Amino acid sequence: MIKSAGGDSQTSHIEELIADFRRLSLGTNTEWSDARFTLAQLRALAVVQLRQPITVGSLSAALGMSLASGSALADRLVRADVVRRSHDPDDRRQVLLELTPSGTRFIRRIEQRDRARLRKALASMTRPERAGLETALAAFIRILRQQSGGVL
Repeated sequence: MIKSAGGDSQTSHIEELIADFRRLSLGTNTEWSDARFTLAQLRALAVVQLRQPITVGSLSAALGMSLASGSALADRLVRADVVRRSHDPDDRRQVLLELTPSGTRFIRRIEQRDRARLRKALASMTRPERAGLETALAAFIRILRQQSGGVL
């Protein structure tokens, strides 16, 4: 196995496994892939769900795009009736984004399908495999939270 720039062959293998997990998750979820939304729009919906109400500027920053691009993306989501805009009552210059009931239902459908797929996969694992996964994921999440300053 080839060493990655930031670590050893084990780190490289873990990176490959995570990439495989992402590909499998996105590639087999027909709710996501058949949706009328682009991947950027789906990412935006996920960010809005986690941080709502969120400003257009914060959404743009979270997605790594310019304010103009973030605003255009938000406009498309508003037109699709999955996000609504409102003005911050404390600062009318700030535009806040929140999921609409339709957007909330869409995200819930995806989450329910994902949970069902996850339960099915976990049921196929042995008890020791599930315990090992639980231990590793708990450590991984703990470290990511520490690195992010406890956000999320």
